[in-house]
Amino acid sequence: MIEELHIRGLGVIEDATLRLAPGLTVVSGETGAGKTMLVTALSLLLGARADATLVRTGASAAIVDAVVSPPPPEAHGWIGDDDDHLIVSREIPAEGRSRARVAGRLAPVSALADVLGRHVEVHAQHEHVRLSRPEVQRALVDRYAGDPHARVLASYREHHTSWRELHDRRSRLHADARERARELDRLRFEVGEIDAAELDPDLDDQLDRALERLANADELERGAALAAEALGSEGAQEPLGVAVDALRRLPVDEPELDQLRSRLDGLVAEVAELSADVRAYGEAVDADPERLGELQERKRLVAALTRKYGVDVAAVLAWADEARARLLELEAEEQDADALDGRLADAHAAVIAAAEALRRGRRAAAEVLATVVDEHLAELGMPHARFSVAVEALADDELSSSGGDRITFLLAPNPGEPARAIAQAASGGERSRVSLAIEVALADVDDARVLVFDEVDAGIGGATAMAVGQKLARLAAGEGDRRRQVLCVTHLAQLAAFADMHHVVEKGLTSGRTVTTTRQIAETDRVAELSRMLGGDATAEAGLEHARELLQQARTRSVV
Repeated sequence: MIEELHIRGLGVIEDATLRLAPGLTVVSGETGAGKTMLVTALSLLLGARADATLVRTGASAAIVDAVVSPPPPEAHGWIGDDDDHLIVSREIPAEGRSRARVAGRLAPVSALADVLGRHVEVHAQHEHVRLSRPEVQRALVDRYAGDPHARVLASYREHHTSWRELHDRRSRLHADARERARELDRLRFEVGEIDAAELDPDLDDQLDRALERLANADELERGAALAAEALGSEGAQEPLGVAVDALRRLPVDEPELDQLRSRLDGLVAEVAELSADVRAYGEAVDADPERLGELQERKRLVAALTRKYGVDVAAVLAWADEARARLLELEAEEQDADALDGRLADAHAAVIAAAEALRRGRRAAAEVLATVVDEHLAELGMPHARFSVAVEALADDELSSSGGDRITFLLAPNPGEPARAIAQAASGGERSRVSLAIEVALADVDDARVLVFDEVDAGIGGATAMAVGQKLARLAAGEGDRRRQVLCVTHLAQLAAFADMHHVVEKGLTSGRTVTTTRQIAETDRVAELSRMLGGDATAEAGLEHARELLQQARTRSVV
């Protein structure tokens, strides 16, 4: 709900504050006093286009502020969890671009509509109203259709989601087919190349050692033979034998000498064994040019693979495992692409059937809604007007999460005239009454909590004005969260008699300039104000008596 509206420098309004409350609030005043500027102010807070000509002459800017409580859910990104009210502002400078603020923070003008658009509805001659938007009309018809239809809508959305997921998946698969084929060919070649190499980490890591040995085979053989000879019987073993014999001939038997003899015996045995091992090593070296060529070729192959796929043989094999896994994915996608067409056809048939069921529910609800709105229109002085709801099937490729229908609220204001969209089918006052009839018919399903009507009383009077007032009061009625705030600009006492709160806009002169002010009518002054609105003297007994009768009638009809 809007608790307070503050306007400065807007048209003829220099500075005005309206304190508002739930229920029906009427704003009255003489023609030209600035009543409609209140509607303009609210429209600006909904993001309406700003015009510098709205700025009061001599003012640097027009500023509109509103206090909203409780804050709408859409404002939670702007305020803290504990904030119990929201302040929104719009500033239109005499020169330059307009500015918007949400909770005191600069915001794009579109943020105002995002925050308040769902909850505040303005019905005026020149305003773009929420009810004229196709998505709003569709949502209202769906909600008017009731809970069984809501379950049909939920089922349709499940089918639509499944169909879109399959459709998008198929589109991606088909769009990627050429790239997928190229990747499959590349991976198959590379995995085949690695598999053909039959890499062995243990053996291939020894290639450098084997190559070095074969490359130096002749030198290894000669060196080993020379070393074996030097360690043999004609080499190192001969002086060692002399030493052994010398120690054995010593005539002394003592532990220290026995230890030396033992060590020398061991050394003789080690040299003999070493000589044999060295000789065997040299004899085992095989200078095989063919084997050397094979290992060199193997080395080149391993080097080429590690250059392409990894730093060593283990990394190349790990890459091959990853490539095989990717191949399985791509091959599965290939199979999936072939099988997906059938699944997609089934899903499409299901979503079409669900859309048709949804359409039947909408058309049934549209017929009932049209009948109810026509009844309200007759009571509002438009007995020949015919309201209808067009539910047109869209092409299959236009299906959305909301269904396959284009829903349009239509009005034929007079017999013989074609039905047209409500925004173009009626004059300003008629359009407001049509909107009122629709709002009353949809009162239980529309979530707009603040409704503003301007010119709803254009061209009417008497009993019709009373009917308009009664419907406005009914629209505002409700308990707790279901109670609305309805603001109506009017010049008719019959309508104003239904108000829970009454504000008067008055025009006067201050320092030679026209200045508009507002004041709230106390309950004790309601009769006098209604008498004045009836065109009589606010103190004349006849006018006062008429005003009292209006108030009594309004109170009686409001409880019906």
